[in-house]
Amino acid sequence: MAQTIDLKYYWEQAVSYDSYKEIIEKQAQEGINNEEDKDIQKLAEYTRLNLSRIHRNDKTLVLEESVLSILNKLNKKVNILAISEGWCGDASQIVPVVQKLAESSSNIDFKLFFRDADEKLIQQYLTNGGKAIPIILFIDAETFEEMAHWGPRPQSCAPFLKKYKENPETYTHDDFAKDIQGFYNKDKGHEIANELTQIISKI
Repeated sequence: MAQTIDLKYYWEQAVSYDSYKEIIEKQAQEGINNEEDKDIQKLAEYTRLNLSRIHRNDKTLVLEESVLSILNKLNKKVNILAISEGWCGDASQIVPVVQKLAESSSNIDFKLFFRDADEKLIQQYLTNGGKAIPIILFIDAETFEEMAHWGPRPQSCAPFLKKYKENPETYTHDDFAKDIQGFYNKDKGHEIANELTQIISKI
């Protein structure tokens, strides 16, 4: 896909990982206290749950030696930009992995852009017509040209989505969400890290 947006602009508007966590924590607190809008309260509860997942992943994620080896071979500056939101369960599992990759390479800078802050960006990266997140963009740090993008989930999660799309009455969204989170809890970020570093190895 030809690049039709100014990724430098979005990079400059994006926030650091620590700022992202601070912002969504504030969103959760404000939303939970909102007694007038039940939808906002529900999103806030999701965000609060995801914050606990993020904090747990920050403490427990360990990159494999094969991943670190690829990162050590990276010889150009890469900006990684995640399109995300705090209420997204997938983001709570994937974004901490990206942060670990960035922490492990002096050639990677990582920032996040909130999907709903400007939908022009996510419109460039629709998944089957939907605004699924997170989307991870790999951007040349000098030219701000997109080199690759990934998302919204690792390949092993595809069968769960296929099953849900084909049989939503017998395999409900709750079933789907439970199986997805079960995969993440068991995999501990390894497949995400492997898929992302395979992209890095080719740029």
